[in-house]
Amino acid sequence: MDIKCEGCGAKLTYQPGTTSLTCAYCDHTMAIADATAQQQAQTEQDFDLYLQSREQQTDTLEQYVLQCQGCGAETQLAPDQQSSRCPFCDTALVMEQKQTRKLIKPQGVLPFRLPRKEAQAAFNRWLKGLWFAPNKLKRQTTRHDRFEGVYLPFWTYDCETDSRYTGQRGDDYTVQVQSTDSKGNTVTRSETRTRWHSVRGEVSNSFDDILVPGSRSLPRDKLDALQPWELSEVVDYRDEFLVGYRTETYQISARRAYDDAKDIMDDAIRQTIRRDIGGDHQRIDNVDSRYYDRTFKHLLLPVWVSAYRFGNEVYRVLVNAQTGEVQGERPWSWVKIGLTVIAGLAVAGAIAYLVNSNAVPQ
Repeated sequence: MDIKCEGCGAKLTYQPGTTSLTCAYCDHTMAIADATAQQQAQTEQDFDLYLQSREQQTDTLEQYVLQCQGCGAETQLAPDQQSSRCPFCDTALVMEQKQTRKLIKPQGVLPFRLPRKEAQAAFNRWLKGLWFAPNKLKRQTTRHDRFEGVYLPFWTYDCETDSRYTGQRGDDYTVQVQSTDSKGNTVTRSETRTRWHSVRGEVSNSFDDILVPGSRSLPRDKLDALQPWELSEVVDYRDEFLVGYRTETYQISARRAYDDAKDIMDDAIRQTIRRDIGGDHQRIDNVDSRYYDRTFKHLLLPVWVSAYRFGNEVYRVLVNAQTGEVQGERPWSWVKIGLTVIAGLAVAGAIAYLVNSNAVPQ
C-alpha cells in the first residue's frame, strides 16, 4: 500500500512511535485516523467456529505474496513492485514467481516504536559484547547498518481449562538411623525419607494471549527470546501502520499454531496441579483437561532485520522494534577459542606444579 504526500507527491512512511505518516522529503505529516488502543474482546475470533468453518466465517484479504528461494520466507508485495531482496537472508527475489494468496486478516498490529537509528545502536552494542568474535567482524563494512523494518506474523490464544488429575503426594520425614563405624562405635545419623499417598483433584486455569509465531523463516528460539512484547499497546489493524515496511505472511496456520499453544498451556496446567497437590514432592499420574471459550487473534509484531554476510555465510540479526532486545546469529573465532583453551590449560598446569612443588613430604 502506497500513500502519496499531499505536499510533494512522494511516498509517505509510518513514523515509529507516533500515530502518523511522514514524508522524508518535505516533512509533511498525515495523522492515522482512529489509531487508538484496541479493545481486546472486540478482536477475538472464535477458535471452534474457525475450525468448523475452515476460515469461511473469518475475515480474510488477498495479498501478493512471494516466497524466497533462499530461506523460504513469504513476504507481501505491492502490486507494482518490480524488484526486491529478502530481508531475512539477502537473497534476490524472483518477482515473476509472486502469487495471490487469501489470508486471514490481522486483527491487530503492534506499531514500530524504535526508530532505525536506535535499532542500529542496539545492534552495535550487541556486536561489541560478543565473545570470541573474529576481529574482522567488527571492522567489516556489511549490511550491519541497513536494517529493514518487517512485521512478523503471530497468533495469540485465550482459553479456559478445567483439569481433573490423579497422582501422588510425597511428604518428607526424618528418622534417626544407627550404624557401626570401622572402629566398632555406634553412630547415629539423620536420614530423610518420603511418605507417598495417592491424591486426586480438579484445577482450573485461565489463559490470555498465549503467543505463538506464525513464521518458519526465523529460528523459533530467537523469536521466543525477543519477548516480552507490550501487547497492551496493540491497535486495531490499519494498512497505514504497514506503509514503508515489509510484512511477512504466516506460514503456520492458526490450527497448527494452536498445537504449540496447547503445549504451553499443558505445561502451565501441570504446574498448577503440582501446587494443588502440595507436599514436598509430587507425582502426576493422569490429567484429563477440558478446553473451552477458545479464541484467537492474528497479530503483526514489529522487528528490525539485518542479514549480513561474513565469509561464505549469511547471519541474521533481529531487533525487537518496541523494546530494543537484540537476538542474532554470529560467527565464532575458533583461533581465539583455541588460544583461550590453551591458556587455560597452561594456567591449570602452572597451579598444579606450584601445589606439588610446595607440598611438604610426610
